[in-house]
Amino acid sequence: MTSSPREPLRDGSLPLVARYRGLVCDLDGVVYRGPEPVPGAIETLDVAIADGMRVVFATNNASRPPDAVGTHLADLGLRPAQWSVVTSSQAAAAYLADRVPRGARVCAVGGPGVSAALAEVGLRPVRAAELGDQPVVAVVQGLGVDVTGDDLAEVAHLVDAGAEWVVTNQDMMLPTARGPAPGNGALVAAVRTATSATPHVVGKPHRPLYDLARSRLGTALSDTLACGDRLDTDIAGAIEAGLDSLLVLSGAARLRDVAFAPSDQRPTYLAADLRGLLAPAQRLAGPGVAQRPGSLAAPAAEVSALGVPRLDPDADPSALVAAVWAALDAGRPVSDADEVWGALEARRFGTMVG
Repeated sequence: MTSSPREPLRDGSLPLVARYRGLVCDLDGVVYRGPEPVPGAIETLDVAIADGMRVVFATNNASRPPDAVGTHLADLGLRPAQWSVVTSSQAAAAYLADRVPRGARVCAVGGPGVSAALAEVGLRPVRAAELGDQPVVAVVQGLGVDVTGDDLAEVAHLVDAGAEWVVTNQDMMLPTARGPAPGNGALVAAVRTATSATPHVVGKPHRPLYDLARSRLGTALSDTLACGDRLDTDIAGAIEAGLDSLLVLSGAARLRDVAFAPSDQRPTYLAADLRGLLAPAQRLAGPGVAQRPGSLAAPAAEVSALGVPRLDPDADPSALVAAVWAALDAGRPVSDADEVWGALEARRFGTMVG
């Protein structure tokens, strides 16, 4: 890592940390995987923050309150600094705080993060089992390990009776140390089988969580970068919010996924992991896409007439993604065969320094 991340690199380009003042950063698959940090992530964040980049960690996980997430980050070695955490529970609470009277009763379904977020904005969280005869104005449904079938039935009854239904996120899958588990989206889908109501969703890929994070940063859209490892939530949400985005390959998405991403899930930049913040990065999508010799326009990456993607051994895989996007957008066929992409993805791309 360079000790002066804002200085121009040898080719005259600037690393991402020098191009943006604020970072909205996902957690699982980007900063850590379960209890373990992603290699280089904590060190990179320390350098970026020390250099003046403001960081807000934004997570769809509604079960934990922000201070618990902050403790996890500190335990991983992230230095105390001007960074903060926002959750989809907080985005739900902020949404309701603008719509219902202060002190209003809200049914809180999910982990402790849901109730804590509602209380933080002056609303009165009530668990489903403690509702009694008094009405509630809304229901906030998030994930929690102790959510029961009775809780889900109560959500359906309340929203059918007219309570506003706010959902923290609709992630169908939750990554865990033991593998994928049903996420909040699966529980929301269960409720939807019993009601005709439609929930208001605040978490990724919807805009409210990003807007809340950027309000914490105090940065303009053009000065804010969103980083994540999932195309359908992190990147789609960044695009919805009008933000440039960095997709890292340290979590859910693979190189082939990025290459075949639909237009509303295409990241602005690509890196192997969070260390890409300190490296030169060539713009893949959005205004001002570079087409300079030796970068995305170079023949180091191409799609053959038969649709086979090719990447030189030492080339930046960002160039391959750009070549595939260009081919697909032109209506040309591109192979998605396992044997082709398996060989490409088996390489170790480092931090994708161009």
